Amino acid sequence: MRINPDFLVTFNAVAEFGSVSKAAEYLHLSQPAVSGQLRSLAELVGAPLYTRRARGIALTAEGRELLPHAQAIARSMKRVTDLAGEHRDRRRSHVRLGASWTLSVRAVTLAGQFQSGVPTVSLHSGHTPHLIARVAAGELDAALTVDASQALPEGLEARRFSSEDLRLIVPPGHPLASEGYVTPGVLARETLLQPMPESGVRKRAAKLLDGAGVMPRHVLELGGFLAVKAALHAGLGVAILPRSLVGPEVDHGLLVSLGLEAPEVTLGYHVVSAPQALLPTAVAEVLSTLT
Repeated sequence: MRINPDFLVTFNAVAEFGSVSKAAEYLHLSQPAVSGQLRSLAELVGAPLYTRRARGIALTAEGRELLPHAQAIARSMKRVTDLAGEHRDRRRSHVRLGASWTLSVRAVTLAGQFQSGVPTVSLHSGHTPHLIARVAAGELDAALTVDASQALPEGLEARRFSSEDLRLIVPPGHPLASEGYVTPGVLARETLLQPMPESGVRKRAAKLLDGAGVMPRHVLELGGFLAVKAALHAGLGVAILPRSLVGPEVDHGLLVSLGLEAPEVTLGYHVVSAPQALLPTAVAEVLSTLT
């Protein structure tokens, strides 16, 4: 014989309030539903559990014997409900934010605004297509991406929050370092330092060069942006990057940033997530700080 714990929770409420109608109101059930549960419980016990009086009910001897067990079940069920609510609240207050490698510095700055831990933010870096797939799978709440406004999975949208021009980055002693702006044609005489093939920055730079009909003299493919910066410092070539990736180095004169006179030189930065109206409060709060 198996007794439904809901019957015991209902019985405990009836005993506590001394009234079927008040217990039904407390439990958000109809009076017939409460009476039906109590009738089923009495049938399982094999004896009436209460008698009706002019004002409320009175427990029988069998009801009084059962009551401590019903109270224990009700307390346990309430605690489980409270724990589940606390767990949901913790999850809702934690934001899993993806960031493309290009936007990792911006993502760190954003996360730093929530050092108090309300909400908490965890960062997950990757390439834009991989991050979008993780948002679609529910593994990330949102992702900061490069040029991600096209062909998104169903249920996601991309909202542009910023943009930045690609620049030609050269060492300070380079012959071009004194130029304010250059055309892509100068790359025909240069060694171009490139990040990983999956990089959105690299793809946009390749599109820029293809549009200008320019082929660099040499291409040196490197594993990531840190390697590109190291190669720039070593004077091994030049790179097409957004200034934000080398901002401190440019500010301190360790590298030089030159403008590129070319069409389609601007990178669009997008946040990819569920539609804004469907975002949990914590996610919307974090994303509202994007500039």
